[in-house]
Amino acid sequence: MLEQRINAKGVAEPKKGLLTKSVILQAALDIASKSGLEGLTIGNIAETVRMSKSGVFAHFGSREELQVEVVREYYQRFEDQVFAPALLKPKGLPRLRQMIHSWLKMSVGDETSSCFFISGAAEFDDRPGIVRDALIQSVEDWRAALRRAIKESVVAGDFKKNIDIDVLLFQLYSIVLGVHHDSRFLQNPKSLTLANKLIKDIFTRNQKTQ
Repeated sequence: MLEQRINAKGVAEPKKGLLTKSVILQAALDIASKSGLEGLTIGNIAETVRMSKSGVFAHFGSREELQVEVVREYYQRFEDQVFAPALLKPKGLPRLRQMIHSWLKMSVGDETSSCFFISGAAEFDDRPGIVRDALIQSVEDWRAALRRAIKESVVAGDFKKNIDIDVLLFQLYSIVLGVHHDSRFLQNPKSLTLANKLIKDIFTRNQKTQ
């Protein structure tokens, strides 16, 4: 059963119409994964779901609100596919490894969509507004989760106590960005293997010696 949800204006929406809205959001996600958030228009979505433009507009109000809803929906699915499986792992390095592994898997490959955290940053890095704000919030939430997993690795005794958490976070994040670029843009088949080696080396260097 679909539950009540909050729209881009912060207003709770009635259950009626949520099924239609979910169909629209799925179509929007499919389009954005190939053409970016800027590739979304009320017109091309209406054509995809075979609705009138006014029908699509009634659910979102504006193109920007549609883009914000897509970012939020993407983040929810990102949490389900990347973060939720990691919570099944013990706190510490096993959980951090799973987070990075799932993120790499979601960011790379023909059967996966482009990571909005990365592609969205390229589209909206210098364009203030509610869409950029939504993207930044999603990225900050994910980075906070990664930072927390690194700290838990220190507490669990997996990492040295004197590691620089910000440096390690930057390294891991940068590696995934690099894989996304090289595998999708340059179509380098070795990028994932290189990334996994780099990550393994980084973890090894920072692990607490017995």
